[in-house]
Amino acid sequence: MKVLVTGANGFLASNIIRELLRRKIKVRGMLRENCNKKSLEGLSIEYSSGNIVNYSDVLSASSGCDVIIHAAADTSQMHSDPLPLFPVNVNGTQNVIKAAKACNVRRLIFISTANTIGISGENAPGKKDLSAYYKSSGYALSKLKAEQIILNEVNASNLDAVIVNPTFMIGPYDSRPGSGRIIIHFLKNKIAFYPSGGKNFVDVRCAAAAICNAIEHGRSGERYILSGVNMTYREFMHLLNKVAKAKSFGIPIPSSVLIFAGVIGSFLRLIGLEAELNYYNARILTMPENITDEKAVNELQMPESDIAEAIEAAVSWFRKNGYIR
Repeated sequence: MKVLVTGANGFLASNIIRELLRRKIKVRGMLRENCNKKSLEGLSIEYSSGNIVNYSDVLSASSGCDVIIHAAADTSQMHSDPLPLFPVNVNGTQNVIKAAKACNVRRLIFISTANTIGISGENAPGKKDLSAYYKSSGYALSKLKAEQIILNEVNASNLDAVIVNPTFMIGPYDSRPGSGRIIIHFLKNKIAFYPSGGKNFVDVRCAAAAICNAIEHGRSGERYILSGVNMTYREFMHLLNKVAKAKSFGIPIPSSVLIFAGVIGSFLRLIGLEAELNYYNARILTMPENITDEKAVNELQMPESDIAEAIEAAVSWFRKNGYIR
């Protein structure tokens, strides 16, 4: 068996590749030319250089592969309008679908996000509507559009495809970094501010194992939340301090202050300026998440681990590679 992993140098993708290699599965990684391969150092895989927005590149990468794990994505949170993210997240997914059909790929696994499903009781697997607070996220909207295209193909042309929706992933090989910024920021600063809400934190290696299990398990046309433990940011920072043996001091940001900053961010976006924080994601930061991985555990045999192990692995990798001391 040979598996194509798009966006191979990404945080989740590089952990998926390691899990595939551990299972003695051949891997072809699709990457943009001259991209950073730090997360793939030491791995024996076949590389296919190309851009996900070019169909000919995707077709070439897909040729001879039995399964495609489509992890390539534009994860920018700077846009409320999804259109700037469509070339990669939507058009790129259409290219992958077309190539999968042309190359008779047995199964397509699409990496989406739990943001397309929601928070606190809005996470029923299979629910198609965005949480109200994610409707201003161009990223979530673009990924939801890609999901809908895949599900339409499942129904219209019997495409064999599974969608997975990871929550906030923590672990090693986060070379950009993405979610690991929360760890780096806290450990680099003696005093760090944190929101009053919380997130669902998942070990990226558990998510990667579930995705690899989806090659043989899981039902076509289904969405699976890949989640871990629901924690407040305060609980996470306390655990991070303990695991990293750090002495950073966390200060909670009052919800009113964070929401006011979000309002300012929304205004800046309205007049055409970039702002990572807006009113809606400020509101999300003040809310707890209550997400379960029951479906993924039952159908994808998703492993569960202590999130402290994921934090320890992330901190160790960041220290080894000079991101933090």
